[in-house]
Parts: sequence; structure tokens; C-alpha cells
Amino acid sequence: MKAEVPSKGLEWTNLLLGLGLACAAFAFGALPAAAWNAGIVGLLIVCCSAVALGRYGAWAEWSNIALGCWAIAAPFALGFGAAQAAMWTHVLIGICVAAIATVQLMTSRRSQGITHDRPAHGR
Repeated sequence: MKAEVPSKGLEWTNLLLGLGLACAAFAFGALPAAAWNAGIVGLLIVCCSAVALGRYGAWAEWSNIALGCWAIAAPFALGFGAAQAAMWTHVLIGICVAAIATVQLMTSRRSQGITHDRPAHGR
């Protein structure tokens, strides 16, 4: 049985956000850490979202949550937090990607009938 994406529109949005981050790498040429991070993380977000569009799995959303959180932390961990454009690009795209992935996970759990009040086996 093929799992369905809770919202293809949100998944496409994450794919486009990842593509935007990957393309932003070219604008960060003077900051190698920012450029490499934007390119790699952006492409990973694109890949996870593309796979989720083909065959949805919670792992893709968890991956996007992790990638979004890394995008938020990267400017400070990799030392380009003082570069405003690179920092805000990473932080804002990271927040959006992680939030959309969280919404997708919550929607998926609700559609499967899994809640905190009721066990997953349906009792």
C-alpha cells in the first residue's frame, strides 16, 4: 500500500525552500562555509521532499526537521552568524522547513488516528 502525503502543497513548498537555499549558495561565494552548507543542506531538503512526494514516509519529515534545525544552528556553529544575509537566509528557511515538516507529521498522525489519548492499536 502506498502511503499518501498529508499535503502535497506543503511538500512542494519544502522542496522549493530547499531549492532556494541551494541556489543561495551562489550568493554566499565570499563565505565558503555558508555557501557549502547552503548547497548541501538545500539539496538534502530537496531530496527528502522529492522522495516524500513519490512515497510518503515519516522518516522524510523527521529528516527535514533535522535539516531545518541544522540550518537554523549552522550560522552560529560554522561561524558565519555575523554575515546578515547568509545568517537570515539559513535561519528563516530552516524555521519554515522544520515547521512545515512538523505540520506534515502531525497531519499524518491525525489521519492515521494516532493521538496521545488513544493507543496506536485502536483500543
